[in-house]
Amino acid sequence: MRSKRELWVLVLLLISAEGMRAQTNRLTGSPYSLFGLGVSTSSNMGKNNGLGRGGYALHGANFINNYNPASYGTETTNSFILDVGFLGELSSLENNFTQEERFASNFSSLGFATSIDPKSTFGVSVTPLTDVGYSLIGIQSTIEGSFDQFTSNIFGTGALNNFNLSYGRTLFKNLRLGGNVSYLFGSIEETEVIQADLSGLTVQETSSYRGIRFGLGLQYDLYKKFSVGASVNFPTTLSGTQDRIVDKTLDFTLSPVENETNIELDSFDFPFEFNGGLVFNPWNNLFLNVDYSWKLWESTSQQDNVGDFVDQNVFSLGGEYFFDKNGLKYWQHIEMRAGFFHDSGYLTIAGERIETTGYTLGLGLPLGRRSKSMLNLSFSSNNRGNTGGILVEERISSININLSLKDIWFIKRKIN
Repeated sequence: MRSKRELWVLVLLLISAEGMRAQTNRLTGSPYSLFGLGVSTSSNMGKNNGLGRGGYALHGANFINNYNPASYGTETTNSFILDVGFLGELSSLENNFTQEERFASNFSSLGFATSIDPKSTFGVSVTPLTDVGYSLIGIQSTIEGSFDQFTSNIFGTGALNNFNLSYGRTLFKNLRLGGNVSYLFGSIEETEVIQADLSGLTVQETSSYRGIRFGLGLQYDLYKKFSVGASVNFPTTLSGTQDRIVDKTLDFTLSPVENETNIELDSFDFPFEFNGGLVFNPWNNLFLNVDYSWKLWESTSQQDNVGDFVDQNVFSLGGEYFFDKNGLKYWQHIEMRAGFFHDSGYLTIAGERIETTGYTLGLGLPLGRRSKSMLNLSFSSNNRGNTGGILVEERISSININLSLKDIWFIKRKIN
């Protein structure tokens, strides 16, 4: 088997029409998910997807904001929120030689939050942290020491998931603090099928990772119309194991070659992460957010076969507008959102950063004129990478659908 570096160069030069087949039951079709433990997910819960994927200072009792555990401290009484998300992603890949399209879709998130007392809320959520979904089709290579050739097809799929427990509390009228503990877990399956004349080799590798990560957050209302927020995620190390099965085919007869389980893998390090943002409310029906994230990948000192880890910077802008929350007509309660973001990426390949830039649009549709439940729709369009050198440029269009159900419980009805 060749190294991943060689495979990557080959696939960028030899992307074939075979690779244009749609990919389903995944959350991405990005060739960049070959690196590390995949690409960062483009999905989250609630309204954040439509606000440039930011909102560290956003707070409110009617939605779940997983970006900052302090937002769970928004004052509320006897309420709960259930949020279910779906993601569909269409990506167009292009290099100096060819172009192809891929599609991926799946359920993307599930979250639940409930108030414990008027000043604190507890939440549980499961969301993807990274996504994997790549296909390297029709790679031609020469058998060492001969002129005979063989063909390889490589498929990868999987995800790293975040099972998150969050708690937030209002300490003072304008100050909220929160904390969270995350169990990061998931597996990546890679299958390589090698074919040469009537013989072949199939290699199946399933790599599993797991670990615990802790985070803290705060939000503070400086003025009535101005709030700031910040959160940190502390470094953590994920342990990994691998199951490996190798079968060979000779004259149409399949026979096992290797079957190993629980092979110890090198650990994967997630860095210290700082996130900060502010929200400005110039008018009663307009909110603007500005956010920044700094992820210190260089401090992990880990390496990838195809690139180098570098510190990651993410900037985002967002805005939300509605007509009149006290209006008598349904359309006055509709929330309109838009945003912009730029992600510097955490890997360089051949000296080039894998950057992502894009914009978002969103709508919040109440399930009733007096209902706090909301159907959140968001669309994003972004570019990842470029066509310089051996790289691939991705143009990604994604749709997020989140159903956020808000209700009140433990209220005793009063009958006169």
